[in-house]
Amino acid sequence: MNVSRSNPIPTARSRLLLLLLSCAFSFALSACAQPMKVAFVLTEGANVIDMAGPWEVFQDTMVGDRMGFELFTVGESNKPVTMTGGLRAVPQYTFANAPHAHIVVIGAQRGASALPEWLRARAKDSRVVMSVCTGAFKLADAGLLEGKKARTHHEFWDAFAKKFPNIQLERGSRFVQSDDVLFTAGGLTSGIDLALHIVEKFYGREAADRTAAYMEYRHRGSDNGDTTKLR
Repeated sequence: MNVSRSNPIPTARSRLLLLLLSCAFSFALSACAQPMKVAFVLTEGANVIDMAGPWEVFQDTMVGDRMGFELFTVGESNKPVTMTGGLRAVPQYTFANAPHAHIVVIGAQRGASALPEWLRARAKDSRVVMSVCTGAFKLADAGLLEGKKARTHHEFWDAFAKKFPNIQLERGSRFVQSDDVLFTAGGLTSGIDLALHIVEKFYGREAADRTAAYMEYRHRGSDNGDTTKLR
């Protein structure tokens, strides 16, 4: 009895398909190898640790032998601004010319007239927009937190609740996820915990733990801050 066997030699079409799949896979690996861009909003009165805490987390994150993030600052202009404690810093970009950011960080600060519109745009085209401390007021002023959960510094709970009655203020946790893009943290060092959570979100728990260990910071873990309450 004769049994027909399929020809094991690849056809021209199958070879082309394999080549295209290989190219697509290589392109995907190349895209994944690019650091994620993080924009830090920097205007007058910006709180140093609100910015410096997450900055340290993102700058220290390594994915294999490469940096996980590329950081830059953005403000109203390229003129120097005075941060808390008198620290002077110069924004690298303005709201008008800043490159696309995968992640946006905004801490406590005075803000600027162009900021609300810029934040609304970033909430549409960035993967994460996160506030630290009273930076939540800036997200709320931009209309981004309406009907959602939010966190802010404990000394501003009452003021936040009074000004934004339609926002669900979380008074205990270190940080909360407000929607698919928006995250809000409590005051000061809470921003470090949220930044580590973002590292875990994109690069895994091991990368976050490794970053926290390098910083000699006791990582709270990825629990949306629910197990670490203010007493």
